[in-house]
Amino acid sequence: MTQESPDRGSLLAAVFWRVGLTMLLAIGLVSGLLLYEFTDHIDNMRDRSLKGQAMDIVRHLTVSDGQTVNLDLPPSLAAAYQIPDDMPRFAILDESGKVLAASPNVSEPLWNGIAAKGPLPQTFETHDPESGDLVYGVSLRPEELGRSITIQVTQNASHHDVLADTLLDEAVDEYLWVIVLIFAAILAVTYVTLRSALAPLSEASAQAAAIGPSSLERRLRTDRLPREILPLVTAVNSALDRVEKGFQVQRRFTADAAHEMRTPIALLRTHLENLDPTRAAALREDLNQLERVVAQLLKLAQVDALVVPEGSRADLCEVATNAAAFLGPKAVAAGKSLALEGNDRVTVAGDPDALEVAIRNLVENALVQTPTEEEVVIRITEDPPCIQILDRGPGISDDDREHLFDRFWRKERNLDTGAGLGLSIVSRIAAAHGATLDIDRRPGGGTVFAMTFPGPAMPESTRADA
Repeated sequence: MTQESPDRGSLLAAVFWRVGLTMLLAIGLVSGLLLYEFTDHIDNMRDRSLKGQAMDIVRHLTVSDGQTVNLDLPPSLAAAYQIPDDMPRFAILDESGKVLAASPNVSEPLWNGIAAKGPLPQTFETHDPESGDLVYGVSLRPEELGRSITIQVTQNASHHDVLADTLLDEAVDEYLWVIVLIFAAILAVTYVTLRSALAPLSEASAQAAAIGPSSLERRLRTDRLPREILPLVTAVNSALDRVEKGFQVQRRFTADAAHEMRTPIALLRTHLENLDPTRAAALREDLNQLERVVAQLLKLAQVDALVVPEGSRADLCEVATNAAAFLGPKAVAAGKSLALEGNDRVTVAGDPDALEVAIRNLVENALVQTPTEEEVVIRITEDPPCIQILDRGPGISDDDREHLFDRFWRKERNLDTGAGLGLSIVSRIAAAHGATLDIDRRPGGGTVFAMTFPGPAMPESTRADA
């Protein structure tokens, strides 16, 4: 009993989705790195902006008499600090932390830390005492003014976020469609590449599926295969070589054995003529059975090598008529009748001689099973092309159907039931024609054997040409 293999899915789909997921992960990772670099760049831009504002204040700040601090900002710069509730803000502190000059509504230091002396501003983060919002700032203690003072400049974090969001929105609007397009293009190229790479494997599979007992000389092509698949296909071709040799040996043995047996059978029949007629009658029946087995072995060897010639045509009605004419006397002698029903002409691609052998075997089998005074029917149908043999026998059980076309299989192991090769011959001829064999119960009792051919019957014009 064969077990169904689990559905392993498509290799193309698996590779395609894995490539897609890998690309998504790569895009996510690259986007994360770019976002990190972008955020860091925005932070640097904010710090440089705050430091620039602090240096602008230093450039416009003077100290007279070593004590008095004078701030003379240009109108454009002064206007930026005159909005009471907006940022940026600044404060100028003396050495005690007292506010000497500041933006509107600033009366306390913007940051309580102490900046180091020197030309480099010190950055800091703090919270606005009124709103509690996070603010960024720089603190600078210039030495060139002749007095110890501290300059503080702050900016609300929302300005930083607005800038970042604006730049991100612009980047998404301008580049997101490019990223999506590139992603789709890479997936499309990957899919096409995988399909083209796997196409030779699909072709090899189709070629392998077309190889059967009648076409063991065929081999899988290796001219378009990738290096990774070539060893597998080469191994399959080597296995086919061995199988073909095995089949040839088997066919030769069957044919040679049958041929070698014909001479001793002929000698036995000659000797029977010299025996007492009473004793010879029983032996003659056994010898007739042996001759039938040898004839079937020879026929089996022939159909094993059967290849339907290209362009050959067979009229199923004519073939059935010839078979009925050949077996009609045998049916009448057994007290049975043989009828032919169906279309006047149904032409298919096939070997008429081989098909007649198949019909004869089916009809002979039906005559054996059919009781006396009953009828065996040969029926021809056109759509689809089909030959049916209908008998009135006891029928065939489901268990017997599994072995019915096995070689040398007989339900009753005695010489009167034949050698068990007739239906094997029918099965081989049907396979050579691409036909299917079906067995069904006949209404009212009996069995229906149906040999159905692929495709519709050939049109009249084709028949005439043939």
